[in-house]
Amino acid sequence: MSTTDRVAATVGDYLPERSSPTWYVLALALALFVGFSIYLSLLYRSFWLTGADFGSYIHMFESTLHGQGFLEQGKYTVRGPESSYWGGHFTATLLAFLPIYALVPSPYTLLVIKSGLLAASVPMLWVLARSHIESDRLAGLLTASYALNPFLWSAWLFDFQEQILLPLLIFAAYYTYSERRYIAFLAFLTLVLFTNEFTTILVGGFLVGLVVVSFRGGRLRREAPYIGVAAGILVVARWVSGWAIGQYTDASGLPTDVIAAPLQPFVEGSRVGIGQLITIVLGNPELIIDSVSIAIFDKVVYLVLLLLPVLFLAVGDELTLGSLIPFIGFAWVFAGRDVYYTFGAHYPLYLLPFVYIGAVRVLAHIDTSEIVDTESARASARTVLSGLLALVLVVNLAVGVAIGAEKNAVPGTNDHTEMLEEGIDTVPENASLLTQNDVFPHVAERPNATFSANRTLFYRYQRNNQKPTPEYILLDTKLETQGVEWAQPIRSTYANQFGTEYGLVRYDDEVWVFKRGYNGSPDGIRGNYTVEPRTYELNDFIPNDALRIDGQLVGSGGGEGTYYWYGPGTMLPPGEYTATFRVNATSAGEQPVANLEVAAGTTPRPVATENVTNTDGLETVTVPFTLDRMHSNVEFRASQAGGAGRFALENVTVQSAPGSNSSTGTN
Repeated sequence: MSTTDRVAATVGDYLPERSSPTWYVLALALALFVGFSIYLSLLYRSFWLTGADFGSYIHMFESTLHGQGFLEQGKYTVRGPESSYWGGHFTATLLAFLPIYALVPSPYTLLVIKSGLLAASVPMLWVLARSHIESDRLAGLLTASYALNPFLWSAWLFDFQEQILLPLLIFAAYYTYSERRYIAFLAFLTLVLFTNEFTTILVGGFLVGLVVVSFRGGRLRREAPYIGVAAGILVVARWVSGWAIGQYTDASGLPTDVIAAPLQPFVEGSRVGIGQLITIVLGNPELIIDSVSIAIFDKVVYLVLLLLPVLFLAVGDELTLGSLIPFIGFAWVFAGRDVYYTFGAHYPLYLLPFVYIGAVRVLAHIDTSEIVDTESARASARTVLSGLLALVLVVNLAVGVAIGAEKNAVPGTNDHTEMLEEGIDTVPENASLLTQNDVFPHVAERPNATFSANRTLFYRYQRNNQKPTPEYILLDTKLETQGVEWAQPIRSTYANQFGTEYGLVRYDDEVWVFKRGYNGSPDGIRGNYTVEPRTYELNDFIPNDALRIDGQLVGSGGGEGTYYWYGPGTMLPPGEYTATFRVNATSAGEQPVANLEVAAGTTPRPVATENVTNTDGLETVTVPFTLDRMHSNVEFRASQAGGAGRFALENVTVQSAPGSNSSTGTN
């Protein structure tokens, strides 16, 4: 036999038979891998992925590989952007990605790795399900239910984290346990525990469930040593994670603002450990009810949604219950953020493997139960279950698409994103740069790039340190990734310094490049400096003494000085402008019913005004104004001017005055 024949024979031993349903599962996994790799790459190009957590991982790998620090995140937290990721979370398995990233140092590498690992968990579940469930149809439908699970897709879309390893490792750990390959089981369980310190909570419950299962199956005496070793590994992993985190930070535990509101008055300091929280609720049992009752309807609904794709079968399994109860206890009692009990972000990657392991075990029991006496009855039961699971697949797919639509996860580049990329290129590669959450992934490879995603954490950092003074600040006030204006934390922090300490060096289409110490005129990113027209609709304004009626803000006059509305608190570069208010005014006398104002400043002061008495229906009223420097808080508002009557606003359009704001800047 030739070498080629021997290789072909060896490969053939590992490949499934041509008629095996395994090929369908592999095809599904391949489709998910290719589809999500392309989809995530397009989302990245569209500035949809964020710095927390995608950009921060790029920065961690870059800083580590270039000897500029160990897993430095570039993110402003209380500890600062130079802090190591290990100062907040411990993960050893994350380091396995470093050699791959070193070979292909690109953001796309991480997206392909993520899709590959999550897609690989699909055939791993199939192998596990097929080894337990007699019906290939049921095993296949359960596997497809996992592959199309909306919570899995939601986590798949959420940037990049080391938790992408968990589904594959947890499925492999339980599979090797069920096959009585205990050494391999311990190896996979060790990898799970060293992926993130949070896994110890779930694995602890899982091991308790394993003891119960082993006892009920009459295997406890044989398996007790291995379960004991697993418990020992858990203790070691917990100790190592605590020690490692302690090497990079003086404060460990949960920040007080992420714990439930009823517990916060009992916490001293800015951080608290899980053990302290348990002590608090044991000493004050009423706090359990107070915490659980917060958003209780949402908590129950999301728990139902988590279990629905497996038809609630997992509720009947000891391993699933052992794993879920600690997490649900944390999410419902201790946590103060909805991301935990709604199973948002990457948290489905912790839970779904245990949920599907439970479903596999229950289906295996049902399929061989002596309760169903005849083969025809068992076939009927399998048909009913198959139909229900098939219905779940359709619902899963619909909900998954709806989640993407709700998050506006529609990739697409346009003239604005191209403008933003050009704006990024105007900042020197090695300059210190501060930017916003959704821009950071595109500058994360730079050694001196930093970002802020949370105004509270940014303020906490500044309480303990001086306000950062980077050479450049880059903002995009038009970009709203996932419905959030990520420029806001930096805008509010540097509002008093924009236009003074930080001069606007380049601007185009709401892409702002500020440079410390610059006092010249701005240039355009694409050449000439221009300020594009922009229209502010009703949702951009805050009603004060007015109501939204039929697409207008409507108020009644008669008083004086009270604002009908104010806002939007926008940023505008220096220049000459006109603000065109589209309004409808009816005054009972000659006295004006409204005073239109353009105001600017930290506490906005009027820079231009115009009175309005009567209009012939909807008309435009133009207010010219001039800004001698860049302002980060400009309002277009209206106040009562003494006249009785009715006053309504439809929108406000701001544009450069003819012949202004269109020139080449000077340095």
